[in-house]
Amino acid sequence: MALGQLVNGQWTTQWAERDELGQFQRMPTQFRHPITADGASGFKAQAGRYHLYISLGCPWAHRTAILWKLKGLDNIVGLSIVDPVISEQGWQFSDYPGCIRDTVNQAEYLWQVYVKS
Repeated sequence: MALGQLVNGQWTTQWAERDELGQFQRMPTQFRHPITADGASGFKAQAGRYHLYISLGCPWAHRTAILWKLKGLDNIVGLSIVDPVISEQGWQFSDYPGCIRDTVNQAEYLWQVYVKS
């Protein structure tokens, strides 16, 4: 199975993250806006306003979940965890042990959350 990605709102298994030599080049993230207490950044810190989506199969997401818990954000920021097995449509919210379905957008796949953003 080919690993897919979301490109311009469409799910594809064709990868564009390659340079002219065919080497992997990570695309820049689209979500780099800080959350501030006063909202000066355009994103105000507010309980219930934000939701964290992760896969425990990803080491970066796993670290994010640890920080989310250690900082006590689990009482103010919601959490959804996708199935660790990647399907043809990417990360899926399922009944796999340890998964937490998407209660905000009722998405079946994580890419659907990105489309809504």
